[in-house]
Amino acid sequence: MVQDATLIPIGELLTRAGILTLDSLNDALSKAKERSLPLGKVLVMLGYIKGKELKAAVEAQSLINDGMLSTTTAVQALGMVSKEERPLQEALAQLGWKKQSAGPSNRIGELLQEAEAISADQLDEALKTSSQTGLPVGRVLVFRKYIANEVLLACLTAQKLIREGVISREQAVQGLKAVRQRQISFEESLREGGFYRPPSRRSTPIGYILVQAGLIDQGQLMTCMELALTEEKPVGEVFIEEGLLSRSLLKAAIKVQEMVDNGTLSPPLASQALRQIFSEGCSAIKAIAHVGVPRVDAKQRALIQELLTLAGLADPKELEQILGPGSGASVDIEKELLLSGTVSETMLYALLRAVYLIESRFLVQEDAIMALHQCKLSNVGMDEALKELGWTRSTRKK
Repeated sequence: MVQDATLIPIGELLTRAGILTLDSLNDALSKAKERSLPLGKVLVMLGYIKGKELKAAVEAQSLINDGMLSTTTAVQALGMVSKEERPLQEALAQLGWKKQSAGPSNRIGELLQEAEAISADQLDEALKTSSQTGLPVGRVLVFRKYIANEVLLACLTAQKLIREGVISREQAVQGLKAVRQRQISFEESLREGGFYRPPSRRSTPIGYILVQAGLIDQGQLMTCMELALTEEKPVGEVFIEEGLLSRSLLKAAIKVQEMVDNGTLSPPLASQALRQIFSEGCSAIKAIAHVGVPRVDAKQRALIQELLTLAGLADPKELEQILGPGSGASVDIEKELLLSGTVSETMLYALLRAVYLIESRFLVQEDAIMALHQCKLSNVGMDEALKELGWTRSTRKK
């Protein structure tokens, strides 16, 4: 196996080979996002590269990903493909490269074929269509109805676990067979076989939250997952590259994902918050606070006043002057607290989060008071304060 192989995006591979200019790449990336088309397809469509150059680059990238070819040799060979109009394998042979007979790879098509989910003819057809359209092989197989979305998802999971060294290729194939034959999840099939025990604390997939929020559909999620695995990129980056999410919306999605993992926000409310952020353009902290407490009722108003007093955020007499005696049922407490300067916007949303967390029994009132004190001390929102206190933790990879 080649030891100095470096995973590289297709666009960078083409530019380093001198086939594509950086300006052309940037233009194609922009148009690919606008039209929701694969980059390779757009490059050919715009005339920046030839179809055979794209095919050679995809083949070279695959060899790099499988650790069978170094980036340096791939770049040299692609330059020869373009200038001398020769096949990639011939160019590689002239450079002294020999294909290793290291056995089967962990590509999606090969895993599915060995698991008897598709035939050799179906795989050949999907590979040809993928080369012609630039679509990932897995998506082509789903479009052709050779496999179901669930099987593709299982295969993508298998590929990821193989690369992480969690399971072997043989275990992955056995798991995929069980998925297809018995219609169970891939992880369930591995658990039954004694191959894999998932961690007790699992992160909620960000793709699941986005699909539930209606910001992407299941097909787009499958395509992005396959591209993320192929190009060794975080799936969030692929969402951005494919024009499905803005970077700010991705950050918001990661924030709510972390809250779901920590139990401080339910999955339905997480999806609702993301829809609100997307449709209204409001901040994440505001949307998250308001989905938990959409309208402050009399009981919640009384709780907010009590929290403000006990946490030392406001004087009881001043509160009574601002809000009136009792619970102030007819008073818009959010508006009055902000207009009077009693609390900042960040602290207001921290108070709403505290109310939600008390009502959902994540915090008792004494804990909420301590957390609000931490908000004031560090000038942060409720969820950052909870992390600083060590009551929640980051669940995503840094």
